[in-house]
Amino acid sequence: MTVKTTSPPHEVASGIYHVPLPMPMRPSIVNVWLIDGGNEWALADTGMRTEESLAALRNALATLDLSPIAIGKIICTHHHPDHFGASAPLRDLCRAEVFLHGLDAERLRIFLPHPRSTEAEAFFKLNGIPPQSFANVPTPGEFWRDMYAPATPDHLINDGDELQIGDRDLQVVWTPGHTPGHCCFYCPRTKALIAGDHLLPRISPHVGVYPSGPLNPLADYLASLEKVAQLDVELVLPSHGGAFRDHRHRAAQLIHHHEYRMLAALDAIRAKPRTSYAIAKEIFHFTEKAPVQVQLPATFETPAHLELLARQGRVTKIEEGDLLRFRAV
Repeated sequence: MTVKTTSPPHEVASGIYHVPLPMPMRPSIVNVWLIDGGNEWALADTGMRTEESLAALRNALATLDLSPIAIGKIICTHHHPDHFGASAPLRDLCRAEVFLHGLDAERLRIFLPHPRSTEAEAFFKLNGIPPQSFANVPTPGEFWRDMYAPATPDHLINDGDELQIGDRDLQVVWTPGHTPGHCCFYCPRTKALIAGDHLLPRISPHVGVYPSGPLNPLADYLASLEKVAQLDVELVLPSHGGAFRDHRHRAAQLIHHHEYRMLAALDAIRAKPRTSYAIAKEIFHFTEKAPVQVQLPATFETPAHLELLARQGRVTKIEEGDLLRFRAV
C-alpha cells in the first residue's frame, strides 16, 4: 500500500502536536492533534477509517517514538467521518476511552448504512429539490460505508467540562452549529483552541438544515462564534488549513459572511416567493446540471439562512401541499 505523503508531526504549541491525515476528497487533509499530558497522551479527532489515514497516524506515532497505548483518551470535536470515522479501530489500537458530546452521539446512525427515509424524501420535495437530483444519489451511510467506523462513546462531554490529560487540563467549549454537538477544546496553559470545523481560516463551515434537525442551526452557529470570541486565545488549531491567530477577527468575518448570505437570500425573494432550491441556485450560482455535491449542500445551507430570517420577522413561509416557499416581508 502506498501512503499519501503528509507532513511529519510537529509541535505547534507546548505539548500539542499537529498530525495531518489524508482524505480521499477535498479538502484532502484533516488535522488531528496529539496532546502530551506528561504521563498520558490524548488524540483530538481521528480522521477517516481508511488504510491511508490509519497508516499515516501510525507513522506519526512512530516518528514521535510513541506507543499507541500511551494514548489514554480520544476526544472528538464532532461526529462527522473525518473527525470520528476511525474512532472504533483507534480505540482498539490504543485501548483508549472515547469522548463525544451527547447530541452528536445521537447522530452516529446518519453515516451508517440504512435506507433513505420517507422523511428525507419529503424534506427534499418540500424544499423544491427536483426528484432527479437525488434519485440515484447514495445515502450518507452508503457513501461513507467503508470510511466510517464509529465507536460508542465511553464518555459524553458537555459545555464547561474539564478533561484531565495527565497533568494538563482541557476545557470543553460547546459550539453548536456545524453539528448540534460540535465542541472545541481550550487549553488554558497555552491559550490554544482546538477548533474542529467551528473556526476555519479559509472556508466557511457548512451549516445546514436537515430532516433530522435542528431547525435553526445558523442561530446556534452565530451565537457560538460570539461565544469563542470571548475566550483568551492566542492560537487556533483548525481541522482544515493552517493554525492562525486573531480568532476574534475570523469569527467576525464568518458572522459577516452569513449576514451577506441572508441579504442575498432576501434579494432573491423580493419579487416573488421561491423554494430553497430556487434561491440556492441563484445565490450559489449553480444549475440543475451541477454535481449533486454542489447542489445539495447549497440547498441545505439556504434554509438555514431563511429560517433565521423568518424568526427575525423578515421572511414568511408559504406552505402549499408538499412544497415550501419563502417570501420577503
